[in-house]
Parts: sequence; C-alpha cells; structure tokens
Amino acid sequence: MNAWLWTGAGWTFAPLLVLPGLAAGWLYLRGFRKLRQQSPQHFQPWRRNVFLLGLALIFVALGSPLDGTADLLLLAHMVQHWLLIMVVPPLIWLGAPVVPLLRGLPGDLLGDGVGPLLASPRLRRVLSVLTHPVLALGIFTGVTWAWHAPAAYQWALVSRAAHDFEHASFLAAALLLWYCILEPWPVRRPRPFTTRLLLVAGAGLVNSIFSAGFAFSGTVFYPLYAQVANPWLIPALADQNTAGAFMWIGGSLAMIAAAVGLTLSGLASTASRRQLFAPGRNRVQRPAPRAKSTLARVLTRRRTRRIGQWILASLAGIVILDGLLGPEMPSSLNLAGVLPWTYGRSLSLILLLSWGNFFCGICPLTLSRRLAGRLLGRPFRWPARLQNKWISAALFIAYLWSYEVLGLWDWPAATAVWILGLFGLFFVVEGFFPRGTFCRYVCPVGQFQFVQATLSPREVAPLSLANCAGCKTRDCLLGNAEEPGCPTDLYLPAKTGNLDCTFCMDCARACPRDNVGVISVRPGASLGRGRARGQGWSLDLTVLAGLFIWGAFVNAMAMSAPFVHAQAGLAGGLGWAHSAGFASAVLGVALLGPPLIFTAAAAGLGRVLGGSRLSALAGLRALLPGLVPLGFAMWLAHLGFHLLTGLFSALPALERALHDLAPNIFSRPEIGMPYTLGWTADLQLTILGFGLVVSIAVLWRLSREVAASPGRALALAAPWSLLATGLWGLGAFIFLSPMAMRGMMG
Repeated sequence: MNAWLWTGAGWTFAPLLVLPGLAAGWLYLRGFRKLRQQSPQHFQPWRRNVFLLGLALIFVALGSPLDGTADLLLLAHMVQHWLLIMVVPPLIWLGAPVVPLLRGLPGDLLGDGVGPLLASPRLRRVLSVLTHPVLALGIFTGVTWAWHAPAAYQWALVSRAAHDFEHASFLAAALLLWYCILEPWPVRRPRPFTTRLLLVAGAGLVNSIFSAGFAFSGTVFYPLYAQVANPWLIPALADQNTAGAFMWIGGSLAMIAAAVGLTLSGLASTASRRQLFAPGRNRVQRPAPRAKSTLARVLTRRRTRRIGQWILASLAGIVILDGLLGPEMPSSLNLAGVLPWTYGRSLSLILLLSWGNFFCGICPLTLSRRLAGRLLGRPFRWPARLQNKWISAALFIAYLWSYEVLGLWDWPAATAVWILGLFGLFFVVEGFFPRGTFCRYVCPVGQFQFVQATLSPREVAPLSLANCAGCKTRDCLLGNAEEPGCPTDLYLPAKTGNLDCTFCMDCARACPRDNVGVISVRPGASLGRGRARGQGWSLDLTVLAGLFIWGAFVNAMAMSAPFVHAQAGLAGGLGWAHSAGFASAVLGVALLGPPLIFTAAAAGLGRVLGGSRLSALAGLRALLPGLVPLGFAMWLAHLGFHLLTGLFSALPALERALHDLAPNIFSRPEIGMPYTLGWTADLQLTILGFGLVVSIAVLWRLSREVAASPGRALALAAPWSLLATGLWGLGAFIFLSPMAMRGMMG
C-alpha cells in the first residue's frame, strides 16, 4: 500500500486531497465567524453552507468510488468533470471566500505576508488581465478541449500524475470562469449583469458544441475504454454517447441556473434604482411625457393598416383558391400546404417578439367588420356567460385536433376550409354582436397573440398619464363622431400589457390630444397582470395560457420519432387500429392530462411549502403565467426549425401554381431534397434555455408579489421552477431526438 494513500470501501483519502480541503474549511470558518459578527448582511449562514458543500463535492469527485469508476466508464469521468467545472466553482464563489479566508489567517501571516502581496500593483494588474471575461472563457475552452483530445485524455487514464494535473487544471480554469460570471463580494465595480449573461451564453455554447461531439459520434474517441471490461457490460460507444448527453444536459442546467440568478440579481438592482410599480396599483409606472415615435405615427395611420390588411387578405385568397383547386398531394406543391404552416406561424411569432401584436393590427378578417355591422345590424348582446376565453380555448383544442389527427398540415383543402371558416365566423359574430366581440372572446389566433404578446417589448399606451387625468370624454374607449374607439373595450389609463389589445390603433386616432403611441416596455412585465379577477389571471385566461404552453410541447412531440413510435407501439399493444378515434384519445390525454396533474401538483406543493394563504387554485392563477416564456420559446424553436429547413419551400409551390395558370410559360418544378442545417438543434436548445431563464425569473417575481417574505416566495416558486425545468428537459429531449419530418419535401 502506498504510504501516501489510504483507501477504504472505495474511498480514497490522499493527504494532498484531504489536507488542503480541511485547511481551507478551517480558515474559512474561522474568518467567517469574525465577519459574521461585523457584517451579518454580507455573511449569512447560507454562504458558509454552500462553500463547505463545494469543498465536500471536491472530495466526492476525486476521493469517492466515482474516481475509480472513471477508469472504467467515460460517463463516470464526465460526472467528475461536471462536478469540478459546473458545480463546485459556483458553490465556492457563492460563499464569498476571499475575505473569510484572509481573516482566518493568523494575524502575522496576514499582515506581514499575504496582505502586502495582495496589495501589490503588479499582482492586481495580472489579476485584472486574467479575470477579463474573454480571456477567462478562452482559458476555460482551451483547457476543456485540450484535455479531451484523445492523446491527452488517454495519457491521464494511464498516469496518476497527469490525471491529478488534469483535474487541477479543470478546477482552476472553471474557478476563473465562474469568478467572472458571479463576481463575488467584495468586487467593487461588478460588470453589468447583461455582460455576464453573455459570458454564460458563451460558456453554454462551448459546452453544447463539446458535448454534442460525444453525444452524436459514431466513433469511439478513447480506445482504452473499449479494451477495459466494465462489470456493467456497457459498450464503449454507448458509454461515450451517454456521457456526452449527460454533459450537455448537466452543463446546460448549470448555465441556466447561473443565467436565472444573474437575471434575478439584475432585476433586483434595477428595482432598487427606480420604482417599477406605481404605489397602490398593480400596474407598471410609465414615465411621462413621451414623444410619439416615427414608427407610432406611421402605424397610427389608417392607410398603413389597410395596406397590411389587403396584403394578407390577398395571400389568404390565394391560399384558399389553391387549397381548394390545387393538387392535394404532395401538399408541398400546394400554397395552402406551405404558406400558412412553414411561413405564417413562425413569422408571426418573430414579429410578435420584436414589434408586438401587429399581426392582429393588420388581420384581414377585420376588413369585413363594418360591412357585417351594416348588413346584420348587431341586434344582440354577447351573453354574459360567454364573456370569457372558454370558446377560444375550445377552438384552439379543435385546431390542434384537426392539425394532428386529420393532418391539417398535409391537407390543403382542409386548410382552405379552416381559413374560410374563420372569415365566415368573424362575419357572423361581428354582424350579430357588438363590435370587437370576435377578437375579444372567440378568435383562437388572437388569444394566442394576446397571451404571447405579454413578452413583447412594445405596447400601445398613453404617452402622458397626466393628459389622461384631465380627459373627461374617454374617446380612446368610447370613440367619437369621427373614430370608433377601442373594439375590445380597453381604457388606456387603466390598461396593463397587451392582453386584448389588437394594435388596431383606433384609440390613437380617436384621442383628441394625440396622446397614444407605441412605447417600449420591459418584456414580461405584464405577465400575471391585466384583466385579472382577484389575484393573478382569471381562471379562463389561465387555462387558455396553459393550453398554449403545453400545446407547444404536444405539437413538437407529434413530430418526434420516439413519441411517434411509442404511439404506434401502444396502438399495437392494445390491439387497436391506428385510427382517428385512437389518435384523438391519445391527443386528448396528452393535451389535458399532464398539465392538469403537474400544474395542480406545483400549485398544491407551493402552497404547502410556502405556507401561503392562497388556495391551490389561486396559486395556479398567480404562478402559471410564469411558464408563458417557456411555452413561447418552445413554439419559436419548433416553428423556427420549419422556417429554416423550409425557407425556400414556397418556390416549387409557386412555380406549380404559375404553371397551372400558364403552362406554356412556366414549367412544372421537380421536387428535390431540402437542404439541412446541422446547427439547428443548438439554436433550438439556446432558445429553449432563454425561455427557461425568463420563466424562472418571472416565477420569482410573481411569487414575491403574493408571498409574505422572500423565504416563502422561494418555497412557493420552487415547485413551479422545477416544473419549468422538467418541461425544458422534455423540450431538449424532443429537439435531440430524430424528427419525423411531416410535410417536408423529399
């Protein structure tokens, strides 16, 4: 037995591993006790706990049976690296260890040795260079990639000295990177949290590219693992792919946690500098007055809106005609099979995220609003029982059912009928009931836009609340002799966010003081607010938002090969034909079952852990809006994938349509294989990761608004954050799985 090594039950107690950890822990506790008495606000018990946990995990990574297993399985080695790179460093720095370690030193050593050394200008310059984010990320990337090169990695497997140096360099590089990310106290001038968020994104991208190489490779990188028999009989290639997947998911979770923490910290510091909410009112305080931007002036003009409406109406007419008269198969040669599904959905999301709910503002359905009112006279009031979002929720379920079960994406005639049905339903509702009823209570597309527009950086709002205070006529709401006013019954001074706002700009044209414009707001600030009844959103709006969130995952799962095969296997195992009835049952269970179970569990568990006086239903209404950013990210990542992979798919369909009109001029196109983009999975995971970060940040903000203390708010938000993380994991699995490319050419 080596004199410098004691082992027992698979644990290794090496002095070079144990003694430095014990010394660091003793010095930290000694200094922490002193500082806790002098500055309790900076040195709360949780800092001590996470620092000691970080030291303990170093020993777990290097001294536990995990270290011995790493010689047999790459997965175990990757778990070691994950602990040393992604877990230990942030725990160490969250403990703010610099001052406690220094104060723990004996007085003579601190005053005569370490103190003057740390005060050296030359050392400070060196540390300033080393802690530059770009250099820190470069060192982290270089160390990670260099040690995982086959020659270096296998050298570390056969040489204990190289193995120890490998782990020491991993830990040092990761400590440097995480120092730049967290910038622990007592950093005097921390960089803006947005800069550190970019560093997190860069490190996450490095981890994704690195891990993807292991997860998807068909070649064994390290032959030594294939030569060593492991007791689990796991093939070396399967071990390598699993290790890559673990590092991908585990590293992404660590970076997402860092991004969430930085976002919350940034929002808190912003809130401390300025008052975000008006006293006694549940709405965002806007500075006043504001100048109306050029964009707002252009959008306010009725001519601008009419041009957009007629363009979309023309496209809708083309889609309807080609859907009814063009070829049904292949649908990729029919404009009804391409324009709405490949372009319309994804572009509307991009437009919504960047500029707001302008899609509703130029909706072609509303061209017939005035005509419907004149012909049918609007003789009825909309029933009070239907003044909610339940009809929209039912229509959204009907849309998903027809899309998934009937193959709406691959049935041009059905697509044309759906669009015609919307035009007809709009005409009837707007003709028999008050103006704006369809948009506010019926349209599933509009409700989807309203909910997702809570993430938009643009909002229709008063430019000066003082001007509104002096207004007696409320023209923006009621209209006047020249302009009709808001069709969805929104009173601008009391309006919060984009819920029910169609961006029609009728309010701006009706305002006699020219006091309405499109302003910039903090995205997501209105989530959970708006047309609320009591605490949080109303139940109908909450359910509708839940359908939109979970519908994004169901829609993507239906195109993921593992879920397609699982559904086929279930049908075969039960002895049921894969019929429309069976598919409808599967869709109903998938769409309604999991969200009902998991959201109820999150609401109930949050109520118990947080000691909240809110009922589980009230907690659901208050916290579920926090998942909207994640649902939006899932829609954007999924539909954006179709846009990227089918960017030129309209050309063959357009050439076919022109050929049918003028066969002597235009030739019929040949269908070719679509181009592929190998980096789409990384882009999808990045979008989904940002959605998770924003969702957890919003969940924290919502929990703080209903909880009595930060501790209870954390307990209230924890189950919802766990649910959001689970949904993120489901989305990552979907995007990393083979896709059943429905409706694509080839």
